[in-house]
Amino acid sequence: MRFVIRVFGLLFLLVIFSHSVLAQEVVFPNGSGIGLIPPAGLVPSSSFSGFEDSAKGTSIVVTEMPVDAYATLAASFNKEDLLATGIETISGPDEWPVEGAVVSKLIRGSQIAAGVKYRKWIVLVGAETTTAMVTVQIPEGVTGGLSDADVEKALRTLAIRAPASLPDQIASLPFKVADSANFRPVRVIAGATLLLTEGPNDVAANSTQPMIVIASNLNTAPEAATRLEFAKKAFASLTGIKDVHSDNETSSHSDNAEWIEIDGTATDAASGDALYVAQIARFEETRYVRAILIVKATEKDKYADRFRKLAKSMTIN
Repeated sequence: MRFVIRVFGLLFLLVIFSHSVLAQEVVFPNGSGIGLIPPAGLVPSSSFSGFEDSAKGTSIVVTEMPVDAYATLAASFNKEDLLATGIETISGPDEWPVEGAVVSKLIRGSQIAAGVKYRKWIVLVGAETTTAMVTVQIPEGVTGGLSDADVEKALRTLAIRAPASLPDQIASLPFKVADSANFRPVRVIAGATLLLTEGPNDVAANSTQPMIVIASNLNTAPEAATRLEFAKKAFASLTGIKDVHSDNETSSHSDNAEWIEIDGTATDAASGDALYVAQIARFEETRYVRAILIVKATEKDKYADRFRKLAKSMTIN
C-alpha cells in the first residue's frame, strides 16, 4: 500500500493543477472505469484522464486506484486532513449517488494554487472493481464559468463500468515507451501516468521491488532557460522519501527534445532504507514527460542502466 500512497504523493506534485459529446451519454475518458456526462464546454482531455475547458481553466480529473486503496483514502477524506493539502472544505463529506458504486462521498471546497482561487468538488468512490477520485476545479471569477448547479448535475451522472484492459489503458496514454527494458507495467493512473516494477507484487512495500513512475504534465512545459531548475526542484520534492541528494545533473539534446537527467541518493521515509533515485525528463517546446526510478541503493547497478534505456525511449504523442 505504501507503493500506492507514494505514487499518489508524486501525482500531487506532478499535477498542480477532440471529440463532441452527445447529450445524455456517459463518457469514460481514456478507457477509465468511471465516467460521467460532461458539462457543456468540457471535452475529453488529451493530457489526462478527464475533461477540460482549457480556455476557462476548468477541469474534471478522474483518478483510479486499486480497490484496497479506498480505506486509506477514506480515513483522510475529512476537513482536517484536506486542509493540510491546501483544500479548505466548505461542506461534507456527504453521501453521494454513483451508479455501480458500493460507497461514495462528496466534499465541496476551495483551494488556492499559483495565486488563483479555485472552487473544488471531490468525489471519493469505492466500487467492487476500483477506487476512484473525481476532482472538479474551476477558477473563481471566470466569465461564463460553470455554476455549482452545473457541476453537481454532472456529478450526479457518475457511473462505474468494468475497467478497460491494461494494454488498452496504456495505448491511450499521451506518451509512448518504445522499450520497457523488461520492466512490468502495473497500472495506469489518471490517463497520464504509468507505473512499472519488476517482481511478483503489483504493490511492493518497503522498497522490496523497484518502482518506476512515468508521468506526462497537465500544464505547459517550463521555458528552456528554467528547465534544469524545474527538474531539480521536482527531483528534490519526491514524496515518500527524505534526505534527497543529487549526485549528477546533465542536460543534452537529441530526437528534437532536451533531456535532463538527475540521479542521487535518498532514504525511504518509512523503512529507513538507503535508496538510489533517478529522474529523466524529456522536454519539448510545450510539453514534457518524466520518468522516475526508486530502488534500494544496493540494487543501483542492477536497475540504473535498464531504467535509462526505458526512459530514453519515451516519446510524446
